[in-house]
Amino acid sequence: MDNNKLMLYETRKAKSGTIWLLFIFLGWSYGSLDNIGLQILYYLTLGGLGIWALVRLFTLSGAIKEYNRKIAAQVGLDNQEMSSLGLF
Repeated sequence: MDNNKLMLYETRKAKSGTIWLLFIFLGWSYGSLDNIGLQILYYLTLGGLGIWALVRLFTLSGAIKEYNRKIAAQVGLDNQEMSSLGLF
């Protein structure tokens, strides 16, 4: 595995614990995953009056994994390298 690609991935990937803390205390998750427009809409609707927030509790882990898979592809990691990082 190329160390330069791995270092770049590690610096750009979404940190799961940080995103969960931000979501629980501030309702912030979409913005952390490069979707600021959706984050603003989330705030304007008060988390879809709570329904959207409840759904996000069950979908956040998958969204973090998908975002990290996208970052890994952008830095040039192949499928085998992504699999070894647990992204598949």
